[in-house]
Amino acid sequence: MEGICWPCNAEKEVLGNAPLLAQEGKAMQRPEAGKPIIKFNHCQKYIYSFSVPPCCPLCWQDVGSRKLEEAPVSIPNPFTDGHQEECSFLLRPTQGTFLREYDGRSDLHVGITNTNGVVYNYTVHGVQRDEAGWGQSVSIPLLQPGMFGLMDQWDEYLEDFSTTGAWLPHRYEEDHHNCYSYALKFINCVLATQGEERLDRDEFTEKFVIPRTRKASKYIMLYRMIEEHGFYVIEPPGPQTSPRPGSGSC
Repeated sequence: MEGICWPCNAEKEVLGNAPLLAQEGKAMQRPEAGKPIIKFNHCQKYIYSFSVPPCCPLCWQDVGSRKLEEAPVSIPNPFTDGHQEECSFLLRPTQGTFLREYDGRSDLHVGITNTNGVVYNYTVHGVQRDEAGWGQSVSIPLLQPGMFGLMDQWDEYLEDFSTTGAWLPHRYEEDHHNCYSYALKFINCVLATQGEERLDRDEFTEKFVIPRTRKASKYIMLYRMIEEHGFYVIEPPGPQTSPRPGSGSC
């Protein structure tokens, strides 16, 4: 799959209402996802690190929290062990991992998990069924909670789809018939069984992929800054000021 451009801004994405596609999913924390990032407040700053130090790196004073709002919090990790995910769309770098090697321009590889976490993915060698190698992935759940009937048939659908002639090795084309084509075609086949409209590549990418890759991009930047400097500091947002009487604001 050709590289996806990962914007660094923080505009909100409005997700679609397709019943098949789960709009939110909690990424389970796994060792493969890297060290946890902790945020704490001190010196009127937000300080990010891999652990809470005994002393503030800015003033060298004790960082013991005195107020509830100053207590350290864990930053949600956007990466998950893909083999712990069922019925999901996964992304990972073709080479290396997100936190180490990925530079934002390298190619990404995608796949679909069955109910046992086996990742079906299409390559120049045909459809692969990986039981390892997706330990640091971005995961997009494809089923809404409670869709037990479809989950019971998921593995059969995925296996039957993967054995059709369309996904033989010699049919692979890097730009036009690749891993993304395979995954999206399968998603649309399942949507069709549910009487839902198909999603084109741009629509699926914008609604379901980009919101998660934006979060991942910011997390990668933060993670690498902490690795390089030991911590990362930002100014907290300024206080919200109320409009003055007579300003005309509603």
